Amino acid sequence: MPLHPLLPSADGERCLPPRQFTNPFCYEPHPLCVAAANEVKAYLQQHEEWADEIAGGKMFGVLVVEQPDADEGQYAYLAAFSGLLDGQNNLPFFVPPVYDLLAPDGHFQQEQACISALNAQIRDMEDRGDMDSTPFAYTRRERRSISALKDERRNRSIALQAWLFDQYVCLNARGERKTVTQIFLDYYREKMLHPEHFEENARRHHIPSGTGECCAPKLLQYAYQHGLRPLCMAEWWMGASPKEEVRYSGHFYPSCSKKCRPLLHFMLQGMDVEESFLERHNRELLSNIAVLYEDDDLMVINKPAGLLSVPGRDAQVSVIDWLHEREAEADHAARYAPAHRLDQDTSGILLIAKHADALRNLQEQFIRHKVKKQYTALLDGQPTLTSGTIDLPLRKDPNDSPRQMVDYERGKASRTRYEVVDVQRASADTDAVVTRISFFPETGRTHQLRMHAAHADGLACPIVGDKLYGRQQPFFSPSNYQSLLLPRLMLHATSIRFYHPVSGEPMHIDCPCPF
Repeated sequence: MPLHPLLPSADGERCLPPRQFTNPFCYEPHPLCVAAANEVKAYLQQHEEWADEIAGGKMFGVLVVEQPDADEGQYAYLAAFSGLLDGQNNLPFFVPPVYDLLAPDGHFQQEQACISALNAQIRDMEDRGDMDSTPFAYTRRERRSISALKDERRNRSIALQAWLFDQYVCLNARGERKTVTQIFLDYYREKMLHPEHFEENARRHHIPSGTGECCAPKLLQYAYQHGLRPLCMAEWWMGASPKEEVRYSGHFYPSCSKKCRPLLHFMLQGMDVEESFLERHNRELLSNIAVLYEDDDLMVINKPAGLLSVPGRDAQVSVIDWLHEREAEADHAARYAPAHRLDQDTSGILLIAKHADALRNLQEQFIRHKVKKQYTALLDGQPTLTSGTIDLPLRKDPNDSPRQMVDYERGKASRTRYEVVDVQRASADTDAVVTRISFFPETGRTHQLRMHAAHADGLACPIVGDKLYGRQQPFFSPSNYQSLLLPRLMLHATSIRFYHPVSGEPMHIDCPCPF
């Protein structure tokens, strides 16, 4: 039975449930969820046969619920794991999958068997060598046969994935039902400026494989199906971090963006969900933008931490909103635009072009590496060396934007030079240390400094306050609003050198570090 009573604390007291349901993408774990997670961890420790698999890394989740006929203050919880555990998707302690794709006599398994047979046939035909490097080892008929088999494999895989997404029928709190395909189409019609581009390729490209197999959709689906009232939810990672990512065992994480954001946007409709207060906070941050330099061609500003440089997919508040206000105040028609970007959580220097010619010139300087930037950061820990260069190829995590991942085959080159400034104890009552460091990026990849600091192949010392890659994961709620300010991401763009886009004069702008 997946429904488990939530036991009271050691002192016999029960805490009150939250007033609103958890925002799965920006939250602080409720004590009820922490208690439920601890019970799940204790259960997992009883199953030694899973120990190696869990040690390799897996996401778990809990949903605290209230039963319709339960006494006041009596709560229960549901537990889930992402993907498979012990090769299964339906284990007694956990909620079942939204759709059982492992059913042995089901269409999915039958088609998988056909695709596997095609793979074996292709391998057998290619045993004579590499068709790409030694094409003349094959007759024309053999080459055509292999290409035809590969085309069939690709087409069957695409068709099977599309069929599978139509089998995942999700519920929301209003009792409405939609397939994963329809949920994604509706979400991007609402969120995208040009949804037709998504709709044209939805089945082939924009719905990630594994969608619907994460913890949150499984938990909510079971609760809705059995008339349970969801109260709060949390997900946490157990085991080693994936080699290409940065995750810490035992830390709570938000739901993944690529697969879960569209699903949960639908599945949470009809519930009173805690607001994502970051947008409101971002509007407040607009008033904190400071102008460091300005002339007729460009502007240099100090962007506060927490504010986007440009709008994201969901059109959040950004520096662009502030620039529109400045454009309206100008005596002439103006089109201000950032010449580059800073991560949302990074503060400091941002170059703004005031017209198209200035924008082209500044962007060309970035492309040709004529712009030299310096950042100041505080690291959680002490690097092995006091100076050096980090070279890690990065690319976007396709299933969990905006997180980045290291990929030595397909990642883009990213290089950062660094120099340790000093090392201090984090506080008087701990042996932990904090390192002040200067970063000199030679490339400008998304989250480059954060990944280079945190990843095991980099400095293995995440930046203090990093909610994505740090050892501590402070998720925030309106009741804990002040936590947003301390600790912030301790990364600041301190200095920049470039050439004036019109006069060609060398420019050097400094912005003192606020921490």
